[in-house]
Amino acid sequence: MRKIVLTLLGLLVVLFLYLLLTPAPIDPVALEFPREELGDNGALSTLTVSFTEYCSGCEDIDLSANKRWLYTGHEDGRILRFDLKDSGPTVVIDSFPSRPIGMDLVGDTLLYVCVERDGLAVIDLRNGGHRILVSEYDGKAFQLTDDVDLAPDGRIYFTDASDKYGDEDLQLDLLEGRGNGAFYRYEPRTGKTERLIDDLHFANGVAVSPDGSFALVNETGAFRTLRYWISGPKAGSHDIFIEGLSGWPDGISLGSDGNFYLTLISPRTGLHDFILPRPWTRRLTTKLPRSWWPKPVKGNQILALSDGGEMLQFWTDLSPEFSGISSVERKGDSLLLGTLNDVGVGFHVLD
Repeated sequence: MRKIVLTLLGLLVVLFLYLLLTPAPIDPVALEFPREELGDNGALSTLTVSFTEYCSGCEDIDLSANKRWLYTGHEDGRILRFDLKDSGPTVVIDSFPSRPIGMDLVGDTLLYVCVERDGLAVIDLRNGGHRILVSEYDGKAFQLTDDVDLAPDGRIYFTDASDKYGDEDLQLDLLEGRGNGAFYRYEPRTGKTERLIDDLHFANGVAVSPDGSFALVNETGAFRTLRYWISGPKAGSHDIFIEGLSGWPDGISLGSDGNFYLTLISPRTGLHDFILPRPWTRRLTTKLPRSWWPKPVKGNQILALSDGGEMLQFWTDLSPEFSGISSVERKGDSLLLGTLNDVGVGFHVLD
């Protein structure tokens, strides 16, 4: 018995020394963000899922003006087009070496796509083929090009979630909390790229207002959405559009009704709120096996917001079968939903 006890004590000492002396892969800082609770109204429990046999990890979606063609990016790099009025075969529009994430369809001619490691690309839907428009800024390559939206004046707004960590290490970015993301503007006429906001906590979804006066950008790691003023007396500055979100904001889009639609990909947990202001806990976490790291929990939350950031309505399902909703598009009386890590495309008909 004594031998067993001594062996266990020895193992504990070795584990303690390992955790104490092994360098962490991150250098975290103390963070604290407000939190507002959002109840579960179960309104998303009736959503339906289509294209499960064709679509896996289709993170973002967009719908043509005639509401017939649905475009999305498969996790394997393919850009797909589905016919919503005919059950004909899926069409592969193009393909990229890394994962396509955010996209924005312009008429029936161009599709702008954020490809995680390749940068901002544009696909010529009429003639075929694509071009990479920008893949770095100031000599530093993008690591996780995330979302894109076209403004009325033709300029393109997009995010790079992190210039330090790629998709496979996004947990490290969120645990470090140092603001490695940024928000950019690309000018097609000149090919020039401007960095508009730096030091963002995982810069994510983008949506430009109908009049082009401001753009919204989700800051996933800070549980908030920022507003960048494009024109007017505040042009060039930014402020908080909505904060204290009850989950991790991912995609945001302008709906057909003129409101903004925001998806929270996973509910916020008490564990993460506990470790945020305590850097040592996050440093310690990264020394453990990845299977022990905090995992996202399933739960769907979608918010409808006014152009002033007021929450108008919300839909939730905290025990979903189809989860990881990363993008939302309102077209008419329906919400179309993309997913980061599930299969298919979600459809929810509004009451």
